[in-house]
Amino acid sequence: MKFYELSRQERLNQLQQQGVLSTASSAYLLKKPALDEQVLNAMVENNLGEFNLPLGVADNFVINGQKYVVPMVTEEPSVIAAASNGAKRVALGGGFATTVTERLLKAQIIVTQVTNFADFAARIKDVTAKIRQVANDAHPSIVQRGGGFDHLTVSQVGDNFAEVGLWLNPVAAFGANLANTIAEAVAAYLQANILIGQEAVLAAILSNVGSKMLVTTECTVPVTVLATKKIAGITVAQRLVALNQFAHLNADRGTTENKGILNGIFAVALATGNDLRALSSAITTYLMTEQQNVLSTWQLNLEQQTLTGRLTLPLTIGSVGGAINSLPSAQISLEILQQPTIEQLMGIMASTGLANNLAALRALVTSGIQAGHMRLQSANLAIQAGAVGSEIATLQQQLNRSNHSDLAMARAMLQQLRDKKVNKNNDN
Repeated sequence: MKFYELSRQERLNQLQQQGVLSTASSAYLLKKPALDEQVLNAMVENNLGEFNLPLGVADNFVINGQKYVVPMVTEEPSVIAAASNGAKRVALGGGFATTVTERLLKAQIIVTQVTNFADFAARIKDVTAKIRQVANDAHPSIVQRGGGFDHLTVSQVGDNFAEVGLWLNPVAAFGANLANTIAEAVAAYLQANILIGQEAVLAAILSNVGSKMLVTTECTVPVTVLATKKIAGITVAQRLVALNQFAHLNADRGTTENKGILNGIFAVALATGNDLRALSSAITTYLMTEQQNVLSTWQLNLEQQTLTGRLTLPLTIGSVGGAINSLPSAQISLEILQQPTIEQLMGIMASTGLANNLAALRALVTSGIQAGHMRLQSANLAIQAGAVGSEIATLQQQLNRSNHSDLAMARAMLQQLRDKKVNKNNDN
């Protein structure tokens, strides 16, 4: 049987057999225990309980030569299926190749009333060594782990603002608290010792810009694996490239294509306890700065009969710290991913986005997005209609056999299903 055809227990058993899931983690996922009250109170204000979302895995991933099943948290049925579908086709071409050139987090110290910027910049430059010391003394544990202050920049902003940018190595953490702690310490030092006249620190805080947290993932897919029963692979590839080119020219389409990419990226981010708001902010700024409409680029090589995909984006994430350490499910997700380094996790997340992108574009230029989407969405439709227990699967199958399905039809089918059951019981 295929992985998606197994029961939940059978999937957990298979992951245990593959050595990516421990017996304890499998039992936790099977029992789904609630978080401790103390954990809930510590994580949010005015705690009321938990808001649950499904956790699943996408299979078929080969990234930098290593096989993965990728944990994903999402409420949309087609997202995991699309990721698995795209990854399977990419694996036939050798898999994804990823690179992370640098990983630095920025903190900003914003200074007002700077009337002579050249003099201000010179004063900051003269005390760079002291700033490094203040920064590292503010968070010595990050220095012990090989991170901390990397370098600084000084920028003039408008007529009387200046920015001192502190670039920090957060190692495996996202580093928000790290950046804020260091920024405030350096700001206090500057205010007390370096600023003159009316110059004053306005704020000291991290930036979510992500410009030095870029990851690139690439793949090469033989066009033959894109074929459908009715459409040749080369035709599918040509259409796919054309649609991607249109997205680069048209912001409306680019926005939707980006959403498909983020379906995968955000699902992995949620599964690993990462901050979607930080990711959204960094990716938005990246697109504006690069003046591009869509994150991915697809190109066709007619001579080699291959389709090449490339995706570059900032991923402001961590593999330790904060909610990542507090949430048992996030720890299990990292276990399933074989405890990746932060660079590996960035590559996994980006590759999942590109896999979703490939699957979505292929569907759009062949059968259309709605057919496959609605087949998977029919379970939600059954639940909305009021189906419970075994009724959900039965009604889902009936809806999938229908050429058209909506809530009214689902309710009518459910009533027929229940009437049939009542009549059968009466006959007995």
